[in-house]
Amino acid sequence: MASKSYRIDAPITTDFRVEYYLNKSEAISAARVFPPHVHDVLEFYILLEGDASFVVEQSLYRLSPGDIVISKPNEMHNCILNTDSTHKHLCFWFDPNCDFLFSDFLAHGFGEGNLCTPSPEDFERIRDLCLSLHRVSEAGGDPQTEFHLALQLLYYVRKNMGGTGRSEVLPELLQQILADIHGDLPSINSLSYFTDKYFISASTLSRLFRKYMRTSPKVYLETKRLAYARILLKRGLSVADACAESGFPDYSNFIRLFRTRFGVTPLQYRNS
Repeated sequence: MASKSYRIDAPITTDFRVEYYLNKSEAISAARVFPPHVHDVLEFYILLEGDASFVVEQSLYRLSPGDIVISKPNEMHNCILNTDSTHKHLCFWFDPNCDFLFSDFLAHGFGEGNLCTPSPEDFERIRDLCLSLHRVSEAGGDPQTEFHLALQLLYYVRKNMGGTGRSEVLPELLQQILADIHGDLPSINSLSYFTDKYFISASTLSRLFRKYMRTSPKVYLETKRLAYARILLKRGLSVADACAESGFPDYSNFIRLFRTRFGVTPLQYRNS
């Protein structure tokens, strides 16, 4: 009886790029909130040791060592150190242009299903892969070895995706406000939109954001607008249309904020 043959077809990736850093310092880091920001890349944040939370869009995740947070391009996110503690962690930034490798990591909705909690055995494999990659890089690098290790990392993270997410439950009022921001940016001309709609004071609005999202409503709203504007510019919209669709009431202020935050003008970003 003839043996059955099998065939494997995998698209060739010609531009595989990943940057990363490893923080394994024993020093105690002061409690702090890192500013909300966005990237053009796919980010893996891996907590090795420390007392940290992570905000992605409207979701707040309280992390345990071994947890991995996946943030896709233009998904607003930031890390929070809850107490003075060590902060051992890794960050990987992948160029996500290869659908074959990265489509599963980009399929989630904004602020949904960002947390990956590997099994203890798989986390040990992930940790060992990361340390092996770091040793190779520090020794001068070997692209084939590094590529092999990075592919294994992607495999184990992908294998452990799809959990419940363990996002913290936010107050109903804050959930409604975040849903407004997520769903209808052009209608929100200023923060008074929320104070008028929900009959709350500006100080109450500020307290909600600072207590749960660890940032001001102004910074949260601006960052969300800028992230959405980047998406629209990549789709080919004009700078003026991206400004209007993302809810910026002032065109010149939009240009200034965009250049300050990203180092390029909206037109330069659109044409890049």
